[in-house]
Amino acid sequence: MIHNEFDSDCRAIINPEEHIRPVEGFPEICIGIFSRRMVEWILETYGGEKISRFGCCIGDIPIYKVKAFDTEAAVFMPLVGGPGAASTIEESIPKGGKYFVYFGAAGVLNKEIVHGKLLVPTAAVRDEGLSYHYLPPADEVELNPESVAACREALEALGFPYAQGKTWTTDAFWRETRGKLERRREQGCVSVEMECASLAAVAQFRGVPFAQFFYATDTLDGEGWDGGILHEKGAGLEGICFRAAVEIGKRMAGA
Repeated sequence: MIHNEFDSDCRAIINPEEHIRPVEGFPEICIGIFSRRMVEWILETYGGEKISRFGCCIGDIPIYKVKAFDTEAAVFMPLVGGPGAASTIEESIPKGGKYFVYFGAAGVLNKEIVHGKLLVPTAAVRDEGLSYHYLPPADEVELNPESVAACREALEALGFPYAQGKTWTTDAFWRETRGKLERRREQGCVSVEMECASLAAVAQFRGVPFAQFFYATDTLDGEGWDGGILHEKGAGLEGICFRAAVEIGKRMAGA
């Protein structure tokens, strides 16, 4: 199987640090947000200075420096899916990023979890492809325990309720079958999304602290699919999620 061909050689043919230069004043805390609506709200509320970009064939992705809660952070909107999202960690490191917090929508596998509630993943099932290029084959990748603890501590200090458990990272949104859902629940998954395993694998390979949390938007635990608040793209949760991300980043950085 090609997924068994992990190569531990840290040097690739193309390496980020050989092609991406440091950016003066680039914040150490990097916040990736999977919602254009939320990024726009943050810029309107707190302001932001464009300091760099991720080059992409479908259009550049801007990176903004945002100051909020006595903290500067690099804020950007990653592409959806493991490869595009993970590249933003790879390219942020040589720019100057050191601590990474990402958040976005996730479906829930337990109908008792209400839409809008925050979710903290402790591990991710690797039902995607990118992570197998960064870590040896395994069913799951554990998120850094210290970063998970930073999530819990920040959310508890802010008084934001949350649930926690494993997440199911899949490349195939349209192939989330009932059989796979039941197997993922047996593994302890409470959520499903498309990036966490990839992001966690890259962060572990590169040796950088990474944390992620989700806001519950839709439910797969039922007769069919309940789209819930997915169509709202995070409306009404912007302030909670951004405040949480900044506080998590501060704890990861020891601030």
